[in-house]
Amino acid sequence: MNLPYALDDDRAAITAVGHEINRPNPARWRAMTTDDERLRQTHRALGLLIKQVEVSFLQRKASLRAVEGTYKDRRRAKVEYEEWKSRTIHFLNRACERRGSIAPRVRLLDETNVIDDLRTALETLARAVTDHRDAIRAGTRNETTADRMLWLQLDLSRHTVLRARAR
Repeated sequence: MNLPYALDDDRAAITAVGHEINRPNPARWRAMTTDDERLRQTHRALGLLIKQVEVSFLQRKASLRAVEGTYKDRRRAKVEYEEWKSRTIHFLNRACERRGSIAPRVRLLDETNVIDDLRTALETLARAVTDHRDAIRAGTRNETTADRMLWLQLDLSRHTVLRARAR
């Protein structure tokens, strides 16, 4: 199923996610959560939607306190507020459940990116140490104990990385 909004259109994503919560459609939900970037967008949209609902609560509560008029007017406003509150809490709970259901996958994607970044940084550092070793061995300067310790650590870390990749 194709979604009617772009990956960079969070406003439309929020609207679509709200629609999905009110009228669930398994095919639409799969489309919103299958691709990594759509999953991130849906997670972000759910977070923004939850914040909007929380702001709405504050505004409605303030509006209720500001109601003036007869006892009957205030009572009617209170009943309307309680009906709205009941529907909104139900909506909010469903939004939080949906966000909670995809949060582990989003965390895994973020952790994978961090691991990839760390691996790249480690490989860059390893290349620099190797270049340092080659330059010293090719030059006139003698190896120091610190050099040998650094090279030993490099060899050990490469062995650990290769073993981890083999698993």
